[in-house]
Amino acid sequence: MKKVIETLIQMNRFEQEKGLSLEDIRALNENLGKPIPDFFISYLNIFGFNENLFGEVFNEEDDFVEQNEMIQELGYTDYIAIGDAYNENLIVAHIENQQLFLIEDDHLIDLEITFSQMLIQAVEALDSKKFDNIQQVNSAYESLQHHKTTLRNSFIESFSQLNSAVTNNQDSLYGVIITKNRTHNLYSLYAGSLTTFRLEINKQTIDYNHLWNPEKMDYHQSISIDEILKDIKTEIDYKALDLLFLDVLRELKEEGYFIDQINHFSISIQSDHVNLFPEDSYQESLMKENNLETKIRRFWESPYDRTRLLIETL
Repeated sequence: MKKVIETLIQMNRFEQEKGLSLEDIRALNENLGKPIPDFFISYLNIFGFNENLFGEVFNEEDDFVEQNEMIQELGYTDYIAIGDAYNENLIVAHIENQQLFLIEDDHLIDLEITFSQMLIQAVEALDSKKFDNIQQVNSAYESLQHHKTTLRNSFIESFSQLNSAVTNNQDSLYGVIITKNRTHNLYSLYAGSLTTFRLEINKQTIDYNHLWNPEKMDYHQSISIDEILKDIKTEIDYKALDLLFLDVLRELKEEGYFIDQINHFSISIQSDHVNLFPEDSYQESLMKENNLETKIRRFWESPYDRTRLLIETL
């Protein structure tokens, strides 16, 4: 919490006297009927139910009380509801370790972030330096436009080779993920076997992350773009190339190139710890970050939801 306050003060964004008094928190505790964990007491004491900073956290006391009463009735006794995910799904935190989860269809989805980390992430998003990086990516993206035809042809060649192997195995694909290995300066296609997918979803416990981990997928094919990669040196360059690659996928999808795949066939690019999808606009992809807001607002791209959608299709 100290780091959050110090950063906000440096940015001139810290609002004093917004927090609840310890007496108010004590009354809230009694109203709630269960102990509020120390980490959330600290938050309330400093920020209260403040709507100006953290969109993920409740800004109304009545909502906080009502939703916590509900999760107790549902049996989530080891959790405290801290927000309603931008008026969508409920965010809960484990009372012992602050780990955040999303409640979806009575299923707990691990958001892989703690409450404290979420606060720091939200404050860091206010940093103006990020906008400078965005401008640099834009410039690099424009400078790579002359490589677009080469990139398209290389992808088609690699995907055709991969698809031939799939056809020879009398198999189909449920998803493709494009990844890069910066150590070896290489882009590759990883593709999931529909046969494997059917086996996995029939298990008693489905490992959703396993199904969308490229290293666990059955098919692999490198993409030959050495001529382009010799000019790619920095993080900015790689991000720009990912966005150009996404343009290629978007155009191919609009042309019906993947029409022979199953319904809800998924293709994406791993870029700076996020997945970029051809369904997204350039601006959405440029601004996308691996943060809590992305995980919540774009829940449909989580391993759990992508798997659920395919199960419904099958």
